[in-house]
Amino acid sequence: MTRLQSSPDSIDKGISFFKENVAPKARSTPGNAGAILLVDRKSGTAIGITLWETTEALNASEQFGISSRTQSATAAGGSVIDVYRYEQVMADRAQPPKVGTFVRLNTVHGSPDKLDNVVKFMQKQVLPALKAQKGYRALVMNINRTTGRSTVSTIWDTMADLEASESAVSGLRRDAADAAGAKDVKVEIFESVFSEIKQPASV
Repeated sequence: MTRLQSSPDSIDKGISFFKENVAPKARSTPGNAGAILLVDRKSGTAIGITLWETTEALNASEQFGISSRTQSATAAGGSVIDVYRYEQVMADRAQPPKVGTFVRLNTVHGSPDKLDNVVKFMQKQVLPALKAQKGYRALVMNINRTTGRSTVSTIWDTMADLEASESAVSGLRRDAADAAGAKDVKVEIFESVFSEIKQPASV
């Protein structure tokens, strides 16, 4: 997961570069399971995500990752802010990936020894509540077992659906932070502008 920052005016250049260069190269790299690009057009923030079938495939793709990050930042006239590696532990997709949908990205800095409890909480409490909401498309949870950092992305048909779901999830978000041993949850909203996933509908 790579976060890039550029001018809002340059976002479209970055999107074009990702579609025309990064995604095709990822697709042809052994072990690749997909590529995703999320953007915030107002702030100029973009998050590029590549998915890999195994840790070995991820590690072997490092040179591809370095060149892609550098070239993407240059194309958009921006800079790479940070790079994170995660294990995907939940992926519920009620609907197939679709460009033009909206993503609520929740990031938690918790305790490594509490990650399994958080995953169980997401499966038993959060997912059923989300699936009952209008416009729900998917939930994806990633964790880093070394740092305790985790992300939960929920995907919605429209911005209106995403906003309407907030009342149903705000309390659960606080409970999830408590379960993770975290003080708070960072919440960001993005538009999905590229999504190509080879994984099954649920893992």
